[in-house]
Formats: sequence, C-alpha cells, structure tokens
Amino acid sequence: MKKFPFCMLFSLIFIIVGCGDSSSGIAPENMYVAPYIHSIAIPCKAETKDGNATYQWYESTDGSTSSGVAVQGATDMIFTTPVYNRKGIYYYYCTATVEGKTAISNVSSVAYTALPTLYLNTPDGVEITSNEDWMDDATISVVGAHDENWDFDNLKTSIKGKGTASWERPKKNYTLRLQKNSEIMGMPEEKRWILLANYRDKSFMRNETAFYLSETFKMSWTPHGEFVDLVLNGEYKGLYWFGETVKVDENRVNLYEPLDIFNDDDKSYLLETEEDSADPLYFQSGIRKTPYIVKNENWMLDNDGNITSGGKGRLERLNAKINVLEKLLYPDFTEGMETAACSAPNEGYSTMLDTDSWIKFWLVNEIMDNKKLETPEDCFFTFNIQNIFKAGPVWDFETASLYQRSSCTQQNTLYYDALFKSPAFTARTKELWDTYYSRTDIETFIESTRDAISTAARYDLMLWGSKSNDPSGINRKDFDAYVDFLKETLNKKISVVNKFIENL
Repeated sequence: MKKFPFCMLFSLIFIIVGCGDSSSGIAPENMYVAPYIHSIAIPCKAETKDGNATYQWYESTDGSTSSGVAVQGATDMIFTTPVYNRKGIYYYYCTATVEGKTAISNVSSVAYTALPTLYLNTPDGVEITSNEDWMDDATISVVGAHDENWDFDNLKTSIKGKGTASWERPKKNYTLRLQKNSEIMGMPEEKRWILLANYRDKSFMRNETAFYLSETFKMSWTPHGEFVDLVLNGEYKGLYWFGETVKVDENRVNLYEPLDIFNDDDKSYLLETEEDSADPLYFQSGIRKTPYIVKNENWMLDNDGNITSGGKGRLERLNAKINVLEKLLYPDFTEGMETAACSAPNEGYSTMLDTDSWIKFWLVNEIMDNKKLETPEDCFFTFNIQNIFKAGPVWDFETASLYQRSSCTQQNTLYYDALFKSPAFTARTKELWDTYYSRTDIETFIESTRDAISTAARYDLMLWGSKSNDPSGINRKDFDAYVDFLKETLNKKISVVNKFIENL
C-alpha cells in the first residue's frame, strides 16, 4: 500500500514590502490536524522588494502572538512540527525580519486528536455544491487509523451532499460512492459510505449512543463507523462520523434480492418513513396513514426513474399486506377513530410482525427520546419475502435526548399504541428487558467515547461551535457540559423505562 507523506505541506503567507517598510498579512487562523506519527510542515513566505528575510518560529500557549516562546533552531521558512505523542491543540506563528523591520504572521493551530484523519479531495479542489448530483473523480485517503493496515491513499470515489434541511447548514453531510467495493477501517466492503457532521449535536455522541444501544440489544444490523477529522481539499472541516449508511446488502441490511423476477413476483423491501409524495415509490398505509418509501428500488423503477408496471403491482401488493397487518392491530377501527381508542389487537398480528425487533426498536427510541418516531420520520423498517415486518435499523438521532423526561413518550407512536395492549407483546418486552437491562452500561460507553473524541470535539467547536444553536434551545458551556447532560439524561431515562416496563 502506498504510504502517506511523512510531512503534509500547508501555506502561511504574509508580505513584507519596501526596503524600510514592513506589514503583516492578517488572515483567519489556519487550522490543521496532525495524524498519528505524522508531522505538519508549515511554510511561512515573506515577499520583499529588496533583501532577504530571516525567520523565527514561536510556539504560543494561548493562541496569541503575545505569549510566544521561540522554538530553538526553527529559523527556516518552513517549520516542521514535532511528531506528537500527547493529544492537544498547539499554536505556532512566525516572524520575518528585513533590514531591521519585523512582521508577525497570523497564528496557526495544529491539533493532534489521535483519531484517523480522512482527506477528501475533489477534482481541482472544486466545491461540492449539490445534494442531488454526483461529483465524480474525487479521492479519499485515511491516515493515522487505529490499525496501520487501515491507512490507504487516493481511493477513487464520487461524492454529493446529503440531506435537505441539513444541506443548508454550514457544516455539511456527505455521501460517497466508491468506484469499487472497498473495506474501510475494518468495516465490511461496500461502495456506499457516509460522512455525518453531527452539526446540531455538540456532544457528537447521540447517533453513536443509539448505535451502542442497538448493538447491546442485538438488533439484526447496526450501522458501524469511526470518528475522523475531515480535511476537504486541504482545509480542516471538523470532527465527523464516517461509516456505513443504511443500504440493502449482504454486509448491511441483509434481505433476499432475486436475480430476476416476473411482474407478479414480490421481493423484500427496505422502507423508510418519509413524507415525500413526489417519490414514485411512496405510499400511505390505510389506517395509520403512515408514509412509507421503498428504498431498494431494483425491480421497481426503469432507467429513467419511473415506476414500472411490475413495480406498481409490487407496491400495491405491499401496501395491501401492511393494511392487513393494521387491521389485525386495530380490529374495530372505523374511519375518523383514534387508533389509541381501538380494542386490543388480534394476536394474529404476530404472524406478520417480528415482535423482538419492534421491542428493541422501541427501547432504543424510547431511551434516546427520539421524537422522530412520533412523526414518524427517518425511521427504517423491512418487509421480507415471507411477509414479516421488522423494525430497524436505527438511524438519525442527532436531535434526540434533548430533554430529561419523567415518563415514557414513545409507547403511543406508530403501532405501539396497539402493541402495548397485547399481552404477548408486553410479556416479551419484560423478558427482553430482563436480558438486556444489566448489560446497558451508559456510564462506561459515554466516558470511553468522551476520552476518544474530546480533543477533536474541542477543535471542531473552535471552528463551528459559535455558529450553531442546540435544538433544545439551551447552549451549554462546552463539550464536557454537553456530554455530562447527555449522560445524565440517558441514565435517568433508563430508570424511567425500567419502571415503565415493571408496571406493564
């Protein structure tokens, strides 16, 4: 494997003009990251009309040019930082002197976070401006991964923005489509990957905590990823989560996918709850009016993105099957009636619904206090060829765990208003909770993650922190304050869930 250069080169420019006059170029602070066992080379260029400049580099303790200490021997135009062995944020600046006149450069910061650094480069450094159109011929590299065998250089990829409302925010989410299936940082090979900004989550942990709970409860598949420092076209962009996106694949959401089917044949489906009636694979269920979109569109759409006759038939049959399930869940429903007012479900629902997955899905969403389940929005489900409806995988918890609740709030969402009236469902909920309650160690998980990302989080907040408000409306002091609140909120909510289940 091609090794990444030992030193990475960045530009720091200021100008000294005239024989006897000097001035310094003022620019925003340059922010860089130093990968594991790599140095950063920072050039300082003084342009003069006459004479040669002499240089001296300084390290600053507070990021100002008033507290600098000269770095012994650092008198060249290029300063090579040490190879850091202690996480932290380091500050440097340079002076250049011509004929007794001295100019001071802007300050550069270098963070050593001990996280992998992901370098993403577009052709000629072109800006990524679309969340719909792919930009081809980009490359990604990973340096300083936890396992040195995970480092790689210039893997070809296409890239586009991700999200609708989130795409309007300063710190962007991105989707990558590699040229070929690749294993990245120990995760199974695939083409599709995602870079999550977690812009509205200043703990940076809400999604990762939901994934931790999903793994603890042994859901069928949980997205995996790694925190990374992102450098886009040479510019530091912050702390990101790089990982697997929800997609039908044998290494991800593993559903039966036929090689060929006839118009009257059905398939397995990955569904997302999303209100987008313009999507050709959108439909609403009959009783709950739940908005679903089929996400694995093979055997559904033609090359122009229009639904085929076979796809239309499959969509209608899928809708009809979900309507059968809803009639079992709400046996005495009549038009205009609130589903919560219906009698207990016909226990025959269990032949169509995977009870364990729905319990685990509720547990994750309830503990995380994920309000998106109430809409529902950005929730994933599968309906397989055996007509079994499963909940999950879990996804998108950036705005979860905002408040400290004294009661459960998700038991009346989606189909849970019926399921919690089912004796079989409540009994199984108790059984599963008895199994997993003692295994749920939020304290250890949160503190371990805090330790892993603390420097990267502080560096990210230097870049983005003052530009975003927490969705709760409460902006806390710093990264540690957000993490402390998340930990306290989750521990309290687990106690609430435990009491709720005890009283079922």
